[in-house]
Amino acid sequence: MANSRYSRLAITSLLVTLLLLAAADVFAETDPNKQLRLLRERMQRVEAQLTLSQRAKTQEQKALRQLDKKLGVAAKQQWRLSQTLAKKNQRVKALKKQQTTLQQAISGQKDLLAEQLRSAHMMGKQQRIKMLLNQQQADRMSRVMQYYAYFNQARVDNVRLLDKDIQQLQELELQLQHEQTELTSLIVAKRKQSDSLAADKKKRKRLLFGLAKKIKSSAQTLVELKDNEKRLTRLLASIQQAINDIPVSRQQNKPFISRKGKLNWPVKGRLWKRFGSARKSGRYDGVVISASEGSSIRSISHGRVVYADWLRGYGLLIIVDHGADYLSLYAFNESLYKEVGDWVETGESIATVGLSGGQTKAGLYFSIRKKGKPVNPIHWCRTVRKGRVG
Repeated sequence: MANSRYSRLAITSLLVTLLLLAAADVFAETDPNKQLRLLRERMQRVEAQLTLSQRAKTQEQKALRQLDKKLGVAAKQQWRLSQTLAKKNQRVKALKKQQTTLQQAISGQKDLLAEQLRSAHMMGKQQRIKMLLNQQQADRMSRVMQYYAYFNQARVDNVRLLDKDIQQLQELELQLQHEQTELTSLIVAKRKQSDSLAADKKKRKRLLFGLAKKIKSSAQTLVELKDNEKRLTRLLASIQQAINDIPVSRQQNKPFISRKGKLNWPVKGRLWKRFGSARKSGRYDGVVISASEGSSIRSISHGRVVYADWLRGYGLLIIVDHGADYLSLYAFNESLYKEVGDWVETGESIATVGLSGGQTKAGLYFSIRKKGKPVNPIHWCRTVRKGRVG
């Protein structure tokens, strides 16, 4: 009897546990914070596996990865500094405008007060005494006395307003002084950051020269390119699995497929390498857009960042999931502005053009994938005009 009761309790406990686990799965599917955490954890594991699989064959390759990532962080910090600097400049400009307005108001109040004092002096006290002694024009005397009262009150009010504005101006000038000191500090910090960035870029250039000398033959280059492509294919497969395993609740937006042929290009520049054009390892599975280093790269559509890290052969790479198995890829970047799990809007800045991953010419590798397979971006984005996009 006791064993039977124990068995029933055990079965009941097991059922409750299973129900709780099922409820937890449902909660995970509907709670955005849970989804974000699971997605980031999964992508961290993917990145860890990638790091192991792409262990540098040479010290130069290892140094390139470290330098690209360091430059990426520095460029991002400089971008943030530039944004803060722009806001601070606007603040100082607004304060100076306010200061000018107050100074003009104070000047006007001083002129008015001086005029009032001159009028009072000219009228003199004797006029008021004469009116008091004159009993024949009582109504007139009453009106003049009232006028004197208004006149004096206006003068007192004007003095108070002047004092208030002077005090406000003093506070404003202290605030402006503080803002200008901060602005100077930001300018110095940005200059130092720019110098550091320039020095690291020179270091990378020397490093790339060393790598180029080591990869002497076409056969070596071909092997390297094929390895890089395989690495990207594995990454995309892992990302697709992560997306499938972790349903992500999406905001209301038009389906990606509905925007085919209407998408803006991610950057302005010249179409340097077209989709399907020949390369040493076969054909280009995306396009390469030649653009100025540091140019802003914008997301082609609404979506969620599912990868933002360094990948051998592609440098600093960011991948955005647009739903319905569509992904967009942006590589060779100087810096990444977004992290895994971040939502991005159409046209939002997500990175900057660079030379990471061993590139010798600034540009953007851009690709669109459907279930991991490349599709021609020219069929999805706006018309290419005279070899230029954006």
